[in-house]
Amino acid sequence: MEIISFAEVAERLGVKVTRAHRLLNEHRLLGLPDEQGKLQIVADSLLETPEGWTLIERLPGTMLTLLDGGFSVQEATAWVLAAQPLLNDQRPLDLLRAGSHSKVNAVAAMQAL
Repeated sequence: MEIISFAEVAERLGVKVTRAHRLLNEHRLLGLPDEQGKLQIVADSLLETPEGWTLIERLPGTMLTLLDGGFSVQEATAWVLAAQPLLNDQRPLDLLRAGSHSKVNAVAAMQAL
């Protein structure tokens, strides 16, 4: 899984680095520590379109569903990035990237109980 720096996220999105940090805090991006333990961004939490780079529209809703259900940020991130049996062993992030948020959020709500 590719992880990228906040600076690279900012460059792709055309925003300041401080905005990239806020996007992570708003659960619009996914963060993981690198080999040195420094927080970086999961590249797949950005979506490349013909118009340029953008955010995955429904990611914050899924993350908040999990967080409201008792998941920590780290647990919610791991859930979104891992293949889920109730989603035919697909990663929720991949389904969100493809626009299939209803099923992902339904399964997230069941998992968060």
